[in-house]
Amino acid sequence: MLKQFVGIVALATLCLHAAGASLPRLEQRGKSTQLIVDDKPYLILGGELHNSSASSADYMAPIWPRLKQMNLNTVLSTVSWDMVEPEEGRFDFSSLDRQLEAARAQGMRLAVIWFGAYKNARSTYAPGWVRRDTARFPRVVAKRSKPEFMSYEGAMPMAVLTPFSAQLQTAERRAFTAFLAHLKAIDPQHTVILIQVDNEVGMLGDSRDRSKLAQAAWDAQVPASLMNHLERHRGTLRPELLAIWGRQQFRRGGTWEQVFGKDVQAEEIFMAWAYATYLERVAQAGKKELALPMYVNAWLGPQPGQPQAGDYPSGGPVARMMDVWKAAAPSIDLLAPDIYVDDVKGTLADFDRADNPIFVPEARFKAVNVFRAIGVHKALGWSIFGVEDLFPGKQLTQVYEVLGCMSDVILRAQAHGAMHTVLLERDDPVPASLAGYSLTVRGMTAQIKKMMFDAGLSAPAGGSAAGGEAAVPAPVKKDPTSFGFVIAGGAGEFFLVGQDFMVDFARNGKLAEIDFVEEGRFRDGRWIPGRRLNGDELVMLLPAQGVGLIRVKLLETER
Repeated sequence: MLKQFVGIVALATLCLHAAGASLPRLEQRGKSTQLIVDDKPYLILGGELHNSSASSADYMAPIWPRLKQMNLNTVLSTVSWDMVEPEEGRFDFSSLDRQLEAARAQGMRLAVIWFGAYKNARSTYAPGWVRRDTARFPRVVAKRSKPEFMSYEGAMPMAVLTPFSAQLQTAERRAFTAFLAHLKAIDPQHTVILIQVDNEVGMLGDSRDRSKLAQAAWDAQVPASLMNHLERHRGTLRPELLAIWGRQQFRRGGTWEQVFGKDVQAEEIFMAWAYATYLERVAQAGKKELALPMYVNAWLGPQPGQPQAGDYPSGGPVARMMDVWKAAAPSIDLLAPDIYVDDVKGTLADFDRADNPIFVPEARFKAVNVFRAIGVHKALGWSIFGVEDLFPGKQLTQVYEVLGCMSDVILRAQAHGAMHTVLLERDDPVPASLAGYSLTVRGMTAQIKKMMFDAGLSAPAGGSAAGGEAAVPAPVKKDPTSFGFVIAGGAGEFFLVGQDFMVDFARNGKLAEIDFVEEGRFRDGRWIPGRRLNGDELVMLLPAQGVGLIRVKLLETER
């Protein structure tokens, strides 16, 4: 009985401590912007549920434990406007309450996606009372020249509400504020650490809305706040935006057509301002209730098969429109790319700016991309879409287990520049420097094959995979197959985590030599050693397929 009482007191103390912690926030820590949760840096190892999963607690009941077994620490789940306000002014947040209870039972955090007026450039999550009243809540008008993406001739129409409607903005702002007020009341322990405001906003089928409200805005003067922002930041504007403005001799005022022109590119800027100012007012009102970090996600464009605005959602928070969004929506903390294109490297570089920390809320799973985002771009984290389709035991489970156990180490290394990211795209050795040492990084499988060839031996067939997961697209040809991190620990101490690479160390003209190597894991920030590796295993320290973690201790000879 005494033991049970002590346990209850301990649990209560833990809850009070968590409830007393500051709100989750973004904060500059050394060389990186980091997500701070319970006053400590936090690395999101996440997965996003399918759109409808979180709407049913019964459906989710067997899924939550499975997500925990997959080593997720964060689940991206949804709250839908049509469910929480089925009648105007009557709110029902029971679906959110059940998600919070389930996440807490598994010891996981939530990033909640607000499906409001816009989801994938459509308005199917707006309540029926909104969609029925087209006089009060007008629709967009599009001049379509070709079918919309993922539609067909004879398909039933899907509602698309115009962002120029003040009535719509007021209605969504009221619902979003009620949602965050409820969350504030029931989540003092900050189970929810991030909010996504709507989903992949923009307009499909045309480059701009041609409704009466939109036309009036198009014919009006470009807002002074946008012009002032462009003028102040002219030297750092995205080249695409600068070129469009430059065609009009960098006019400092006038109508949208006078300042930017009358083509698809000019109209994309116009729509970006419309959606960004709409969501700014929603987010700003919400933050007055609960100032959690907020982001918007981008359906990427241009991309293969979708070369211009309207093929992808015109006005969405794509990289080329980032300056417009930053000017219009200061309450939105970051623009986050949903990455389903092959060019992950280029996409991450496109979105990585000093004022835009990287977070990837939707992507296919490839281990190499997780390492690229966290290492090269100091990402807040990574999340794959449709995570409930996967099962424990796949590579996602392994990667999240290894990175999760050492997230404190990774985040500290991010902040202090104590980490080298390995991404070998060729068989050539790559030089690097870290913590006063010169590093030569090689692909392990490639180097072993070379040594065997030099010795006149036949190399085994096959090779390593680029971190693919069953039932997802095959790795892109150029994906690195050797990847990971080299992290500096104490004096002469390094941690190697990743797949299929090896490192040689040197310092100040002295040849470094391995003192010892051991496998292991971190537990509560403390290294727990496993096998001590020596002999033949010194050549193959990391697995050729799958992610490993080792600690290397060096000594220096006098040669």
